[in-house]
Amino acid sequence: MILLDTSAAILLLRGATPPAPIIDERAGISSVVEMELWIGVYHGGGRKERLRVESFLNNTQIFDFNRQAALQSAKIIAELWKIGKPIGDFDSQIAGHALHLKIPLVSDNIRHFERVPGLELIPWE
Repeated sequence: MILLDTSAAILLLRGATPPAPIIDERAGISSVVEMELWIGVYHGGGRKERLRVESFLNNTQIFDFNRQAALQSAKIIAELWKIGKPIGDFDSQIAGHALHLKIPLVSDNIRHFERVPGLELIPWE
């Protein structure tokens, strides 16, 4: 099982071929990623984009962001702010969710997420 960040989910939505290490893996997303996809739709994606996102979401396991994920995320936000290298609240939530679920995170933004201690990352290459 793997967790897709928003960049990886968007690549799949655009028809990109998944990288070899994840091709046979079951993939899920955080409900935080779901929210970011909906932001794209409502920000001006239009009907075609809405249908594409709905289809993707109907065929993807979505993990609800819960209290344990919130605690992990808060720790990440605090730690990264202390060292002056924050990654943004949504990405901190996605990383915290992956840590809570104890599953690797697939991202096209490895440089960004590699700041999170203990997070297992799979690059989208």
